[in-house]
Amino acid sequence: MLGRVVLAACLLGGVAFAARSDWTGSAKCGSCHPAELTAWRATPHATTAARLPPRPEGKCLACHATGEAPAGPAIAVEVGCEACHGAGAAYAEDDVMRSPVVARALGLVDLSTPKARAAVCAQCHARPTRATPFDPAAPVHPLRKP
Repeated sequence: MLGRVVLAACLLGGVAFAARSDWTGSAKCGSCHPAELTAWRATPHATTAARLPPRPEGKCLACHATGEAPAGPAIAVEVGCEACHGAGAAYAEDDVMRSPVVARALGLVDLSTPKARAAVCAQCHARPTRATPFDPAAPVHPLRKP
């Protein structure tokens, strides 16, 4: 069955919209990637809600939330793991994540090269922000080495 799902994902390609149940949330990602979650929590991406009004407009949520806004629901008012890595329900299981090819076929966005990362980041960072200038080579959630 998994082989058919992977084949279908490879053949269909393109942009797909995820249902609410396709999103797992950053806490789920952090259950396997705790260092990344801890580092992300210290970034402006994690604290987006603090800088927005209580009921932000859909056009704001396109960049300042995780989900399908403005075309669909925002799952969380934060630039969470899945805002960049893609809706995770299909690829989040440990046995799937151990195979990058399968995980990518099931929706994990490839951010392994600077060019790929810059393309994903540019969707929101194409214009200057009020914060520090955007540096596509800077780590999004830098990990501290022990």
